[in-house]
Amino acid sequence: LFRSDIEIFLRENISRFRAKVIAITGTNGKSTVTRMVEKILKSCGLDAVAVGNIGVPVLDVLTQISKGDRALPDVFVIEISSFQIDTTYSFEFDAVVVLNISEDHLDRYLNFEAYAASKRRIYSGRGVRVVNRDDPMVYGAISMLDSVVSFGLSRPNGDREWGVDQVEGDQWLMCGEQKVCRSTELKVSGSHNVSNALAALALSSAVLVSREGLASGLLSYEGLDHRMQWVADVGGIRFYNDSKATNVGATLAAISGLSTPCVLILGGESKQQDFSLLIEAVREKIRAVVLMGKDAPLIKYALRDAGAQTYDAPSMIDAVRISAEMAEYGDVVLLSPGCASFDMFESYAHRGDMFVDAVRSLS
Repeated sequence: LFRSDIEIFLRENISRFRAKVIAITGTNGKSTVTRMVEKILKSCGLDAVAVGNIGVPVLDVLTQISKGDRALPDVFVIEISSFQIDTTYSFEFDAVVVLNISEDHLDRYLNFEAYAASKRRIYSGRGVRVVNRDDPMVYGAISMLDSVVSFGLSRPNGDREWGVDQVEGDQWLMCGEQKVCRSTELKVSGSHNVSNALAALALSSAVLVSREGLASGLLSYEGLDHRMQWVADVGGIRFYNDSKATNVGATLAAISGLSTPCVLILGGESKQQDFSLLIEAVREKIRAVVLMGKDAPLIKYALRDAGAQTYDAPSMIDAVRISAEMAEYGDVVLLSPGCASFDMFESYAHRGDMFVDAVRSLS
């Protein structure tokens, strides 16, 4: 039986450390919510450390503790992928969430339902289960027991629900009747980030005695590298790097958050996803699509009825140059590939860095 590093950590924690553990999975938003929770808990006076799929191996932190190089944290905030869940068996968490489920990794799972079932296994242990009211793949699939708290972009009903409500013309993030902060105060934009923030608040509250400091911690979060990151304004065109969007759901969230017309750079290793899911959003918001990478022809075919002009780019420099030519004054150029990067780049971060370099070479 192969055991993930997460499994080894959980067993060690149960037998030796007894630190609190928050686990975060989902197709999109994992890293954002993991960092938000870390910020909130730190601002509430706890020593919290973000580990796991976010890039800090949890066993490295255990080694530091064993050597006396760092104290045992109060809370481990673990970002966990479906691959890691598949080789984890001791789901001993204080709070756990599946943020959302949409198509991804279909090259690795038998079908979408198998992928969804893998994600939902994380709810099989103890602890507060935080569920997304807006995602039927999550909300409809787990029994609503006492240990369930929900979040969603609707008015919260009672103190086990987090949501939003209009108060005197402002949209507030709330738990039941308790106001936390206005959505306009968040330093990250888009309704998907309001949803992420609500999830982070719900998870953090599960391990906190008092809610003092919730808002200040959340509002200190400034966003992730390569996730809807503003790069530059060149000739009246705004360039955003969303290279971390490695699946269709992430690209859809990025497009949905835009308020101006956009030239979209798409493509890479498609992982057998269905890109026709983007047709409606492309039709509404996208002026042109610039395609690059191995599966550009497949994506072009999937978007043939979307009504946007498509252009092929052999390299990132070409993609940026073509996008700048196609965009009009006041538009956005968005790199949100919806694909893995390994056909042309070392990682999504390398892809994002190449985009930033290409944009800077324009100005």
